[in-house]
Amino acid sequence: MNCKIGIRGLSNGEHPFHFKVDGSFFEAYESDTVSDAELDINVLITKEPGRMSLDLGITGDVTVKCDRCLADLKIPVDIQVPFSVMFSSYAEDAEEGVSDEVILLDGSSSEIDLGQIIYDYVNLSLPIKKVHPDGECDPVMMEKLKDILK
Repeated sequence: MNCKIGIRGLSNGEHPFHFKVDGSFFEAYESDTVSDAELDINVLITKEPGRMSLDLGITGDVTVKCDRCLADLKIPVDIQVPFSVMFSSYAEDAEEGVSDEVILLDGSSSEIDLGQIIYDYVNLSLPIKKVHPDGECDPVMMEKLKDILK
């Protein structure tokens, strides 16, 4: 799944980008948490002289395994994150003191790869305990659990 956006040659102003991410995206990262996804990615790059900002929006659903019954569980995702984009010819030196909301690129970069950022933010948005609401777990598995826990 290509999550790269070309930035070389962008004129000053706002530039919207839209793409979709599905389960194959998470397979490429060898994710053992997300088994499927239907996500819309909206990116708004605002370029001004000497600076660039990026607003990332991720909405949709991801499918994970329920921690209780191991059945598929759809979890809604709605993430909005603003980033500042910094360019430096000394990327390693500039990383010190840079926050998570800053994307640091080499001055010669012609594109931004948002793949790792999307992967990380989706996984961080998931609840620690991923379970169906009460009464919605797989009844066969719940019976087996009751038998084991007796």
